[in-house]
Amino acid sequence: MTNRYTYTPESLLGRDGKVSPINCIHAISKVLKGKGLTNQSINKALDAMKALSQCTGMNGMEALAFVPVFDRDLTETATSITDLANYFNCPVLDVMGYYCFLDDLERQGFLTLENGMAWSPLKRRYRVNPTVLEAIFQGKELKKKPKAEKQKVLDQCDFCSIVSKMVDSRRKEGWDTQELLGNIKQMEDAFQAFEMVKTLREKGLGIEDRVLFYVICDDYTLGIDRETELSDVLNDIFDSPGKRLSVRGSILQLENPLLKEEWVEGVGEGNVKLTNEGVKLFLGDMAKAFIKPTEGLDCYGFASSIKKIYRDADENRPGFSEELKKKMFRLEIANNHLPFVEKLEMDYDDLDRLLFYLVCHECMEDDSFALSDLSCVYPKARAVRESHKFKAEEHPLQKGKLVECSKQGFFDNSVLTLTDNGKRLFFGDDARNFMEKISDRDYYSPEKIEERKLYFSTELQEQIDLLQKSLEESNYAELRKRLEERKMQRGIAVLLYGPSGTGKTESVMQIARATGRAIYHVDISSTKSCWFGESEKLIKGVFKKYEDICEHSEKRPILLFNEADGIFSKRKDSDSSNVAQTENTIQNIILEEIERLDGILIATTNMADNLDSAFERRFLFKIKFEKPVLEARKSIWLSKMPALAEEAAQDLAASFSFSGGEIDNVVRKVTIKEVLGGKEPELQEIKRLCREEKLHGDSARIGFS
Repeated sequence: MTNRYTYTPESLLGRDGKVSPINCIHAISKVLKGKGLTNQSINKALDAMKALSQCTGMNGMEALAFVPVFDRDLTETATSITDLANYFNCPVLDVMGYYCFLDDLERQGFLTLENGMAWSPLKRRYRVNPTVLEAIFQGKELKKKPKAEKQKVLDQCDFCSIVSKMVDSRRKEGWDTQELLGNIKQMEDAFQAFEMVKTLREKGLGIEDRVLFYVICDDYTLGIDRETELSDVLNDIFDSPGKRLSVRGSILQLENPLLKEEWVEGVGEGNVKLTNEGVKLFLGDMAKAFIKPTEGLDCYGFASSIKKIYRDADENRPGFSEELKKKMFRLEIANNHLPFVEKLEMDYDDLDRLLFYLVCHECMEDDSFALSDLSCVYPKARAVRESHKFKAEEHPLQKGKLVECSKQGFFDNSVLTLTDNGKRLFFGDDARNFMEKISDRDYYSPEKIEERKLYFSTELQEQIDLLQKSLEESNYAELRKRLEERKMQRGIAVLLYGPSGTGKTESVMQIARATGRAIYHVDISSTKSCWFGESEKLIKGVFKKYEDICEHSEKRPILLFNEADGIFSKRKDSDSSNVAQTENTIQNIILEEIERLDGILIATTNMADNLDSAFERRFLFKIKFEKPVLEARKSIWLSKMPALAEEAAQDLAASFSFSGGEIDNVVRKVTIKEVLGGKEPELQEIKRLCREEKLHGDSARIGFS
């Protein structure tokens, strides 16, 4: 070892006149051991520190940290930060900064780490490297290892990990709560420059709440959205059951400062987790990479975020509804670009909006919201009231035509679903993807209806013409206006009745085509369900669907009940059977709906005598269709068979009192004969086909009606 030090006290030199590491270590120990690390004491040891640095390659502070380890190693005792403080007789806080010098010495090969517990400065235990120890005793030159890459400075994640491990090992180390909190305060003092530590202290949070926050942060590093089991961590921190209950109660009551500052939130039953604000405090600039954006969401992202708020809620926690409202409100503020946010804020209170968003999420997932889950949105007492409102169709979301309530299954398992209006409001242009599509069989647009010439008696034609003119848009609009001014019902209900095949349905088609109105056709069979209560739901759904179509159509369409005798028939004795009761209920619903109708309803029936009298006064137009007279029948024959001679048409019309539908059947069979025989049948053959159309002397009841 070369002596380059310009001034070295003789006491530090060996027999060979060179600096002796043993003498330097002894001199430093003599001055500082048990004397504290004051500036005055360090100055007294400065020459020895410089000399030890010169002969070993350590810097001055590394030399100072090396001495206690060497001294204690002579008795085969490892040294920790706490041992270092005891050696110098000073607070642990005074030597906390020395752990980095010990780590540097370990990387350079001067020291070894005995226990490998590198997760905490308080836990690391160092010994002198045996090779170094032998070289010092023998006076050999110490060869310092190449400087390793500088050790990563502890960051806030490491800090929280250290605190969490200290909490976990409290009992194992034999610490009581105060010792644990005291050790962690020393850790905070050593890392007080961390923004997280500084903020928690400046906000006046007690050490207990700060420690809880550090543990929650450490759990967060194990997985995004990871929750902390509150009971477990409180058991690890506190000896006193009373203290555990006190802190737990402050969290459940939303009175804990961590919740008030919105750094932590309760989730599920007794768990907690970091909020986005908490993540920002914990990770600082790194937080952006881990926080899911809550701004600029589309309706789907918004609904998913609301569902997460709802899923994380604990309905048994006091004030949970207020917490839900607060979280939802922040989400709304961040996404006020969404059209439905402003609309709903003006018309509905906080919890009604929250419920609507949840129903929207269920719709998005092709599901429905159970009425029994209202207690997860409203406080329990209010949930009961809101449930009754839904069943009475008095809830604000129902009155606003956004949500509807319906039964599901055998029991009263009521569910909430979006109306088409609600879907349009929330999903916008995508709403059509969530609506029940009307098949072409049930919905006829006017431009797709083929024009057909119909032949009626003069009196019947006049009635049909009056109805058609009434439904022409300019006349219809004026008619609705006048009826409204006179406080009269604006809806127009029409009954077309008469034998099958007389042109009732085709007349509706031609009126729709001429007036530019679509037809929403009701399949009578679909409104009758074998499930108790389902038929009522289906028939109400028909009218709700019609109302929605009206609201979003340029012209109000025609609601067509074809062959309506099945549901417009005379009411039965309600005591006769459950079926009778259900049918009577359906009829009452229809009567109520016709009474409040703001559109056009046309019903056709072959059996007017079977019509319940209560329906009669509700039809503004009642038009009777009869079999066509002679001249009309002749015109029908000629229109359907243009090649037929006029005399032959007159003969057929006089010989057979057919309806238009029956004539149509005969013409279809004539066409078959033409295809198979290669020529048009003679008149006698056509008459034979006409006779085959008769059953028991009456016209066959087939064909269109």
